[in-house]
Amino acid sequence: MSSRKEKINTTGSTPSLAFHAFEALASLDTSALPPGEVRPLPASKTAPVDKPKKGRLILRREKKDRGGKTVVVVYGFDQLPGWGFDKMDTLCREIRKKIGCGGTVEGKEIMIQGDQPARVAEYLEAQGFRIDGVR
Repeated sequence: MSSRKEKINTTGSTPSLAFHAFEALASLDTSALPPGEVRPLPASKTAPVDKPKKGRLILRREKKDRGGKTVVVVYGFDQLPGWGFDKMDTLCREIRKKIGCGGTVEGKEIMIQGDQPARVAEYLEAQGFRIDGVR
């Protein structure tokens, strides 16, 4: 047995595939192919639907009276109608779970442990809030 492979002619007698790579496919015999359904091309992705805006929250970074530890304070809930302790506590719990840190609700502010305002802002923006303050 010979292990020599048949060489492909690349000298120019075949059409160049440099600019029209799929042009050679049109000349193929498709009668031997099994019948199949014609699938439409996937629709282009439309712009994501914006969530309704819930209001504006402000982030600030604090270290005072915390033994050098940094916290991110989310405030501005007093300007939002219907935001009581229960809703703030639920939001605080969701932030803690998403970011993987501690936090608490004190008065009308949420305090998240650690210096990670960008992650807090990203989560709150995904929830539909407009965020100002530190990032």
